[in-house]
Amino acid sequence: MGMTALVALSMSTAIAPSAMAQEKTLTIRFYDDPAGFDPANIFRIENENIAFNIFSGLTTYDGETGEIVPDLATSWETTDNKTWTFKLREGVQFQKGYGEMTAADVIYSFNRIKDPQTASPYAAELEGIVSMEAPDPYTLIIELDAPNGNFLHTVANYHQGQIVSQKAIEEAADQVRWQPVGTGPYYLDSIDVSSRIVLKRHEDYYKGPAPIETLVFNIIKDEATATIALRNGEVDLMMRANQEENLATLEAAGFTMNSVMDYAVALMVLNTEFEPFADPRVRQAVAHAVDFEAISQAIAPSLQQAYHSMLMPWMAVYTDDIPKYTYDPERAQALLEEAGYPDGFTFKNLSTSAQGVTEVQQFQIDYLSQVGINMEMELVDTPTFNQRRNAGEFDTATRLLPAVNPDMILFSFLHPDNLVPNGLNGARYDNPEVTSLLEAARAEPDADTALDLYTQVQQIVAGDLPYIPMYANNVYWPGKPEVTGVHINYLAQVDFWSVDITE
Repeated sequence: MGMTALVALSMSTAIAPSAMAQEKTLTIRFYDDPAGFDPANIFRIENENIAFNIFSGLTTYDGETGEIVPDLATSWETTDNKTWTFKLREGVQFQKGYGEMTAADVIYSFNRIKDPQTASPYAAELEGIVSMEAPDPYTLIIELDAPNGNFLHTVANYHQGQIVSQKAIEEAADQVRWQPVGTGPYYLDSIDVSSRIVLKRHEDYYKGPAPIETLVFNIIKDEATATIALRNGEVDLMMRANQEENLATLEAAGFTMNSVMDYAVALMVLNTEFEPFADPRVRQAVAHAVDFEAISQAIAPSLQQAYHSMLMPWMAVYTDDIPKYTYDPERAQALLEEAGYPDGFTFKNLSTSAQGVTEVQQFQIDYLSQVGINMEMELVDTPTFNQRRNAGEFDTATRLLPAVNPDMILFSFLHPDNLVPNGLNGARYDNPEVTSLLEAARAEPDADTALDLYTQVQQIVAGDLPYIPMYANNVYWPGKPEVTGVHINYLAQVDFWSVDITE
């Protein structure tokens, strides 16, 4: 049955409450070397935080609820999830004098991602687009090759959804990642890749100028050093703090603990071509053998908690009605015996030498040993780790799943089209029933029917267990009490247009 989705919201007259001509500067801790801000190939959360404030998408994410809300599009309409009509905001200006944004810029941006010459890792997200038309500068009609009820996530302000200026891209040439031009609340003013990134307020931003004129991101890799810098007033806000002792110190000192809970799940990826893991009973035994709740409580109770699903409760298609695996070493041993491994087995867990063997992994090794499973650590340098994990060259590895679109997670990790090395399905999971359900759910225009299909997917996969959910992760950005409006969304990003410094 068909369903029309129509959303309309105009923000063209909205003005930030403190957007006076005040010259406020906010200094933020940035925790790693910047890697560039081209939406076609941007990678890592810290860089995505910069891009999120430089660019806009047709849609974006509410910083507190994670819901899709209008951005460059004021409204959209579809009757079948296949043909989408977007009405664009008029008068939106690109930064640095690159002119008005129109439907032609959206078409260029998406075609650039799809172009093999761009070599974007996000090209697959837009493969379903078969045509784009602009009847006028403020109307865009996109035709898909199949219905996709999650398309509004595809065109959101994230990666492939971020809209660029063709003229700016062409002028930047091979320096495009260091010369980004978008329509967001801030533009890149200067960058020293070894020390700092400076963003300046985009005065012609369609919502009105942001309260803060200048954002200075100081690169401080060591978290203890960054904690001291915040306490000494050298920075006003820390982008990501993930060590319990630092969080405790800052909270006791009265700093605001800006946070988002359960934003992403950490998975153990089990290579089902490794003989023991080909049997789902062995995979279930591993899940029963480790007390993930005890580990999180012992090591990082503020930063993570034991978890049971690939999806988060705040996602619209999430269901809690799935098999769960409590700590039960006796059940683990029984499952191993049923599967033909009464004496256990040995496997290697791929990780990085920079990280070393973490406390969490030490606990996991100990728990598994108690049921006869020997987990050996295979430590390699970070580039090798990334290459091998992406190629699926491991017995087990781990992945964190930050995403707002549940369909993207499920397709990426469960559909056979995305088997490594061509996608993120590192478990090499291929269940024809799940594949059919996923494709039907994506195409289903009726929300209740789609929910039922997604529920079935989650139930089957939780039983098959190609991925073991371990922990739900939290994100903290500690800051001075006078820094307000820091809302971390479910991609661990902050929209700095909402941030202000009070007196």
